[in-house]
Amino acid sequence: MTTLTPPDGGRRALERAGRALALGALALAAWQAVRDRHDAATDAGRVRVTSVRVEAADHTDDRLRSVVAPLRAAVVARAARGGEDTLALSLSHVPRATVRGALSVLPLAGVPVRWVDSTGSRGLALAIAPAGGPRGGYVVRASAGPATQPLVLRDGGGLLDSLPAAAPAGVTAGRVDATWRIASIASPLEARVGGGRATVTLPDTLAPKRLLVMAQPGWESKFAVAALEETGWRVDGTLRVSPTGAVQLGVPQRPDTARYAAVLVLDSMAVDAAALSRFVTAGGGLVLAGDAVRVPSLAGLRPVRATALRGGVAGALLTASPRRGLEAWEFAVMPGRTVLLADTGEVTGEVTHAEPSVVVGRIGAGRVVAVAYRDTWRWRMQGTDDGAADHRAWWGDVVGAVAPDAARPARAAPAAEATAGPGDAAPYADLVAVLGAPSPAEAEASPPTAPTSRVPRGPSPALLFVAAALALLAEWSSRRLRGLR
Repeated sequence: MTTLTPPDGGRRALERAGRALALGALALAAWQAVRDRHDAATDAGRVRVTSVRVEAADHTDDRLRSVVAPLRAAVVARAARGGEDTLALSLSHVPRATVRGALSVLPLAGVPVRWVDSTGSRGLALAIAPAGGPRGGYVVRASAGPATQPLVLRDGGGLLDSLPAAAPAGVTAGRVDATWRIASIASPLEARVGGGRATVTLPDTLAPKRLLVMAQPGWESKFAVAALEETGWRVDGTLRVSPTGAVQLGVPQRPDTARYAAVLVLDSMAVDAAALSRFVTAGGGLVLAGDAVRVPSLAGLRPVRATALRGGVAGALLTASPRRGLEAWEFAVMPGRTVLLADTGEVTGEVTHAEPSVVVGRIGAGRVVAVAYRDTWRWRMQGTDDGAADHRAWWGDVVGAVAPDAARPARAAPAAEATAGPGDAAPYADLVAVLGAPSPAEAEASPPTAPTSRVPRGPSPALLFVAAALALLAEWSSRRLRGLR
């Protein structure tokens, strides 16, 4: 038989305090569980931000890891919390292709990205193509805008050129567009503006082909051939002086794209229209100048219809518009053809509509240019002191409009290097293609803070559990010692 010990007042108060402590700990733990669940639901819909500042566009592995690590952390954190993480980038330089490739996975993973443009290289792009003509070389074009820093062009051998900024820093500037014709370039070619660098590879070039001239002997054929040879073209031709006699230039052969880049027909002499049609369709160029635009057998090739002959303006050969002093055919342009040059009435001050004078059209893989002017030799012989040089350059441009580029087909990029964007030739545009348009500059003034772990409010659940268990154990032990359950 268990003997009950009468409790004193202090012992009973301690037992009640232990039970109250246990119940209070359990109640506090329950309240914290409800509160933490509410906070978690609130955080699930809140956009968290990870700030990363890319200060340099170097090629070190440490820099790459410093950018990729926050990207990986943002993706992992989003998957763990079920919410969305926004990666905020502050870019002082356009990241290189490897880093842009790492950034491109974020939109695919559903992680929003915003970035502030501090590169100063918006619109930076670089292009290179083989120069038209027999002397080879390259035509390089670069653009950037609005540019507040110099545009620098370099190749593997060093600095090629530098253009000043379009406006001082802090002032709205216009675009900077530049074109260079460079005889020799050492790979790689790059253009730099601010924190951006565009690079391109050089195209492989082939030896230039020859030109074939079909004309009758005369001043026009003499000086057209002279202008082209002075430009650097190697010219073949047959000039008929009689039904049985001809003067040969070089070693003329039948039109063939393997030997000739273009054929020039300078008057209404008899030509083999079928051979020229096959030549153009296969990729060759054809120039129909002067009376050649009226040859009936070439009607299916020419991009225009010559309607009437207009006379030259007296004295215009000695003005800034010397071509207005030449006789020319009036053209009715065929549908789908492109007008490369048109004359206006600027010489005499008369108000007239623009008269097409050089028109190009495509047939098969080749191109045909129609030139309205007759007797262009007058420009060279009767014009200003610059007439000979201008006449030479003009004929070079006409032939360049139809002569195919002397370049090998572009090699396919390896699968690892293939990208959907413009790549290193236009790195800024490639970055926008990956991340979208930059955020306003004001966003940089108050950058978002990085996500941090929530600091627990109140005792931890484990501590509350231990306190409740000890309090209940103390009460139970005291009651058992008194003979109670």
